[in-house]
Amino acid sequence: MDKFYQSLRQIQKKERNNSTLARVEEDFYSQLHEYMDVLKQEAMSDPFSKAVSLLKQSQIIATEICERREQKISEAAVLNIHRSYHLFTGKPQFDLVDTTPLNLTPEEEKFYYSLLDTLKNHRNNISLEKLSDDDETPKNPIIKPKDTQKTTLTPKIEVEKSEPKPIIKEDPEPKVSEDVKKPVVKPQAKPKPAENIEDNPNAFDAQDEFYDFESKKVAKETELVTMLVFDDVGAIVGVDEKTYGPFRPQDIVTLPLVNAKIFFKNRKGRQVKI
Repeated sequence: MDKFYQSLRQIQKKERNNSTLARVEEDFYSQLHEYMDVLKQEAMSDPFSKAVSLLKQSQIIATEICERREQKISEAAVLNIHRSYHLFTGKPQFDLVDTTPLNLTPEEEKFYYSLLDTLKNHRNNISLEKLSDDDETPKNPIIKPKDTQKTTLTPKIEVEKSEPKPIIKEDPEPKVSEDVKKPVVKPQAKPKPAENIEDNPNAFDAQDEFYDFESKKVAKETELVTMLVFDDVGAIVGVDEKTYGPFRPQDIVTLPLVNAKIFFKNRKGRQVKI
């Protein structure tokens, strides 16, 4: 592990001092991710180990290496296009000069050629030939379709003359006797009280969904508690992947319960309530 960290420092130094790319393995980025994952696991299992500080330093170094390599690759792509593509000297030409940077990984090589394609398309769009072709294309006038006139006239309906019908008087509404019984409305049954989820795991809640015990467990583990520190302790990585510390005696800090239990177990702190 320390050997890979030393190689990272050497690559960082070369990227700073040289204008060309430092030589790395083809699987450099995959090795870098594996190295970071191992450090994260060690830091979470033992927050008092040196893996915590080593992880933080490795992240800073790796970020600088990636950013410097991206800048060098981008500058090489732009310079190659400037040398190869003629804009305002007659007909545009593209004669790619073979100045591909050395020591590219497969990921960086894909990035380099994608930049070349983007720059080439941009220069094609702003070339004089392309702009003159666009000006010569006739613009057809836009003809709007005529709106169809909607008629609102309704056809005439001939009404047949018919003889007047005799008026029939309707009987008044019959009186409802008081002896008629009103319909009996049965009272609705009271809903059964919801079962306790913890007593019966197969019970459903109001939305007919299962109770999520896993979410409750995770929430309990990441619960923050207040702790009084007894000794000097370096920075640690909590279960929520946040960095806490470094700690000094008589410090009152807040951190996840799972990490605080490690302090309690090693007699390096105790929980306090404020």
